Amino acid sequence: MHEIYLIRNTFERIEEEFPEKFKRVSEIHLKVGLLSNVQPILITNAFKAFVMEFPEYYNTQLIVDTLDVIIECECGAKTVIEKNRFVCKSCNKPCRNIIQGEELYINEIKFNNNNEYN
Repeated sequence: MHEIYLIRNTFERIEEEFPEKFKRVSEIHLKVGLLSNVQPILITNAFKAFVMEFPEYYNTQLIVDTLDVIIECECGAKTVIEKNRFVCKSCNKPCRNIIQGEELYINEIKFNNNNEYN
């Protein structure tokens, strides 16, 4: 389960970037594309397991924002992909130009003292 690795890596990254504040993290917001090979329920479960191992993060919340897969066709139309059908809804041509859906990143971090870093 690579989700536990991703959670550990997320906390390590926060510790590196905010060494004086990392123990006051109250919320972590992740953007996860449907093609990122990360299941939101599994990353949420990995987060819960991680917090059980490190009680100093018990009050930290994980918010996972799932991003749809969107393609942009040669005709200029953008289509939200449904049922893994990579076809433009405007012109009905197949399209592999993915403009959203492969992301996996920390979008926002909130700290207990109400300071935010985006």
